[in-house]
Amino acid sequence: MDNPFARFAGTRTIQADLSLLEENYVPDSFPHRETQINEMVTILSSIMRGSRPSNIIVYGKTGTGKTSTTKYVTKMLMEAASNVSVVYVNCEIYDSPYSILVAIANYASAEKIPELGWPIDRIYRETLERIERSGRFFIVILDEMDRLIRKSGGDSLYVLLKLMTDADSVKVSMIGITNDTTVLENIDARIKSRLNQESIVFPPYNASEIRDIISSRLEKVLGPNVVDETAINLCAAIGAQEHGDARKAIDLMRIAIEIAIRENRNRITESEIYEARERYEMNVLREAINTLPLHSKILLLSAIVTQEIEPNSVITGEIYENYRRICDDLGFSALSPRRISDLLTELADYGLLVMDDRNMGKYGRTRSFSIVRQAEIIKKYLLEDENLSMFKSSKIPKQARFET
Repeated sequence: MDNPFARFAGTRTIQADLSLLEENYVPDSFPHRETQINEMVTILSSIMRGSRPSNIIVYGKTGTGKTSTTKYVTKMLMEAASNVSVVYVNCEIYDSPYSILVAIANYASAEKIPELGWPIDRIYRETLERIERSGRFFIVILDEMDRLIRKSGGDSLYVLLKLMTDADSVKVSMIGITNDTTVLENIDARIKSRLNQESIVFPPYNASEIRDIISSRLEKVLGPNVVDETAINLCAAIGAQEHGDARKAIDLMRIAIEIAIRENRNRITESEIYEARERYEMNVLREAINTLPLHSKILLLSAIVTQEIEPNSVITGEIYENYRRICDDLGFSALSPRRISDLLTELADYGLLVMDDRNMGKYGRTRSFSIVRQAEIIKKYLLEDENLSMFKSSKIPKQARFET
């Protein structure tokens, strides 16, 4: 067969550097974040006087520019002060005191420390010695800090704060980034008192602000008059609907440009934005449900209905009884209990059910199931199947049960 990539060879009508629209790109201008940048610069300016700055906690919803702005400001700080090191820590990956210390130690010295195997006191001493030998200011950015605290409580923060006080010849400060305004409420009071933090809030963008952000990014991505103004406005409106999420709006524009390039079109219009939104928002959950066999759909619907009736007791037997009722109601022949047991396991493996083996004492063991996320949405998707569209949950009775 012919090489399927051949049709994409050659010069395209639209030329664009789409790397400038990727999530990890840090622009050199931040429309409508001048106030937050000035606040951060003012706090960190203590370093220019040889003093350790306050710790900073940056709050804001997804897509409000918290991380990119923080990276921009700290990059400018390193250019202005040659004795500053910035350690970026993604707390989705580094989520323990050990892993954070390793990240800092490995940044401070070319000699790598193993990611596992050392006792925590040894890795702490090694990290402390390395940053002291460097003689530099250290800024540690904890991105997604709320995930770190949920995983390890305040332990990781405590270790980092202790590092700040134990380092004699150098100064260490922290910038925590989070979308959870309650992140510090559940940590130990002793840790709170050590934080010495100042807070900066990034409010959501409105549609006009997102439009300015997209326009400023496009200046370096494309030539003039390639993107219709109406396309930019639509993209901004969609981002504003998502609680001021500029990241989503930029991603939509990137996908729209990619669509135009692939199809060798010469402009980006509202049509490309709508196509991009359809691809961007392709619902994996809906696709997963749509591709299930019919009886798996009926069984999943039964599990949801059973949970609605008895949230605390969704066991195999009750799911099966409700499954039979739904089959009778819709005119399908029910499968055997053994086959249903297998299908329940498959749904759990697929991530649509959560399975738990329960000890029932003298009655032996049984399996219980639950829908832990988006039960109403899953039910809605199931009922989009014309075979299930006539289902009426009111026909499923609440089952009587004996108390033991």
